[in-house]
Amino acid sequence: MFRRAYTSLSLLLVLASSVSAAADFKVEARRDGEAVMVEARARVKADVETAWAVLTAYDRYAEFIPDLKSSEILARAGETAIVHQKGEAGFFLFHFPIEVTFSVTEQPPTGISSRAISGTFKEMTGVYTLAREDGGVRLDYSGRLVPEFRLPPLIGTAAVKVAVEKQFGALVREIQRRAALRIAPAQ
Repeated sequence: MFRRAYTSLSLLLVLASSVSAAADFKVEARRDGEAVMVEARARVKADVETAWAVLTAYDRYAEFIPDLKSSEILARAGETAIVHQKGEAGFFLFHFPIEVTFSVTEQPPTGISSRAISGTFKEMTGVYTLAREDGGVRLDYSGRLVPEFRLPPLIGTAAVKVAVEKQFGALVREIQRRAALRIAPAQ
């Protein structure tokens, strides 16, 4: 039993490291009591405006973020949006449903903070920051997640890490894709 769990965890860690290496970003996750704390960062060859446009296209997230079935803006007032998302996350045999409504506050063009106001999490907060860097932009994310459901002790944190890597990686790739379209010569 222990050997099988160890082998599964080892395979998961190898898969997780290959996912993040392929897209030039890094995700870390750790337990803090019942919460999982997540940190992610990427350097992207794009301008801040393109990165901002992707991050704030909440109603288009389901088009490019894996396992997200729907994402819609329910309301908007100034720099605050109410966003509802549905999907699932997980790996191997461990999958968990995601349905969450966020209150999102934008600080254009460099910061976005969100907090879950209903859904499958007791608590879910996150902050994205953008900073200009030589030849591109640095994208940072930090989040705190406390799910309503039980995360298995051995693989729960790894499952969250893999889910965030898939989602964060998808955001990075979409920013890169849109940046490439902006600089492509007209034909």
